Amino acid sequence: MDLLMVLEYTAPDQSGVLSSIMSIMIGKDLHPFKIARCDWWKNGIDTMDWCMAIRQLEECSVATRGRCVDNLKTLLAFLDHEDVMVAYATKEKLWKVLSSGRTAETNALVTSSAAWRREASGFRLQLLRQLSTVKDEREGDSDEKEDQSRCIEEFPYLEAVVENLKQVGTMVRSILTPERRFEEDDECLTTESAPYSVHLEVEWRSQVELSEQMIFFVEEVFVAMDYESQSKFVTCAVLELVGNFQGLMKVWKDQSQDDEDDSLTIVYSKWIEKCLVWLMRSSCTNSALRLLNGMGSSIVASEEAFISQSSRYPFLQQWMLCISRVGVACLESSHIMEKCAVKELQVPYLPEGTKLWSQLQLPSRQQLFEVLTEQDDVMIEVLNGLTLMTALLDGTTNFLSHWYPAFTAHMTTEYDPDLLFAELVDTLGRDHLVVLDLLVSNETIMLEYVMRYLRRLGTHWKFSVQKLQTVERLEVVMSVLIRLRLEIDRLVASDLFPYSAGPLTRRLLAIERLYEERGDDVGQL
Repeated sequence: MDLLMVLEYTAPDQSGVLSSIMSIMIGKDLHPFKIARCDWWKNGIDTMDWCMAIRQLEECSVATRGRCVDNLKTLLAFLDHEDVMVAYATKEKLWKVLSSGRTAETNALVTSSAAWRREASGFRLQLLRQLSTVKDEREGDSDEKEDQSRCIEEFPYLEAVVENLKQVGTMVRSILTPERRFEEDDECLTTESAPYSVHLEVEWRSQVELSEQMIFFVEEVFVAMDYESQSKFVTCAVLELVGNFQGLMKVWKDQSQDDEDDSLTIVYSKWIEKCLVWLMRSSCTNSALRLLNGMGSSIVASEEAFISQSSRYPFLQQWMLCISRVGVACLESSHIMEKCAVKELQVPYLPEGTKLWSQLQLPSRQQLFEVLTEQDDVMIEVLNGLTLMTALLDGTTNFLSHWYPAFTAHMTTEYDPDLLFAELVDTLGRDHLVVLDLLVSNETIMLEYVMRYLRRLGTHWKFSVQKLQTVERLEVVMSVLIRLRLEIDRLVASDLFPYSAGPLTRRLLAIERLYEERGDDVGQL
């Protein structure tokens, strides 16, 4: 669930946010409109016989394609039908009609009203979400447009945030910050027009402005939120927003490296600092660690408030994913600054009362996999992030090693890359075919993770062998890697492997040779 939908559920009386989602359709050959619950809804439709409703629904659907405004209004009214099947069928019909681009040409089909949100069916929100992510299939096939499409697809709901950022910002602060209002700032943060392009490929000045607004949200809103007493789906939305925006900012920063103006690089560094402050000072990490270690108290939101309503894992998965993304960005920035002899990242000041999280037991490997196993893409990204963080910590004197030795010690021991990979092999049933499925899947970054680990394994071969032998996993890991390489070779020979496997198989063969030649070296360790 994205942040905009959370805001709609949390504050149904707020207006102006859904219209920002609708405005996304302007650039997609769909005409902007607003779905609302108005006087024409009270026409007895929700008491209509089911068969009659379905018949009229079909008639209106056909008539709407002929640009009939009245029939479109009737279709919109059916979204609130008392029969859930009629409402669902309406949503599907509307989706087909509206995404076809053949609706009536009008800019204000229905007057906006905030009242409907208190009673609106979930199908309205589903339709809005579908429309907000619709893509124009008639766009050209140029590489530039494909790259842009992939960028937008990677950060789906940020389109709406970018489109009407300042209006959403006022809502975020007024809804999620209890007993705090920022009246003096509201004037400068509210605008009637959308200040940003719907596309994420915006000019660098807009990127800087957007980044500064997000920094403000983190510092003034997200740090102050009470994560322990609110519904966890709200916390998940905040974690997803911060994690995704971190990825977006990194893309922007990398694209601007050749520019003379380093404004975005400076803002990126500030963003990392504020994210670090948020993770250390807010109650979000406290709540996550309490749940992980079975220390949940009455003030921690009940599991019924979690996304799945039966598991705390969705919240913990988003927390771990956000931690890994911010951690990697923080260490990479610190590493670059050390090389360039630039002032390093500022270490956030932590009052005594906020150090509880650092005193709690950080997640063990077993807890890590217990939480992440059911979500392959999140699990692999977190493992890849932890492996990269460990590599960045090796042999450096970054500020985390200096100020938080307990954290770095946990990273380099409990989250040792060799032990994490061995644990992953066990989690996947020691089956090389499962590893292969993840490697060829476009839903995970398994290839990047495996290549990163194999490079590290080859570089630290003797020490890695020693660690894997200590936990009796060396033979298991090597058996999976050897069988994996043989299976990839078989698929490549049959022209069935989906991409060039050369770099991967060469790396696997290098590890096999080290394993076969270890001989007396292993005995001397």
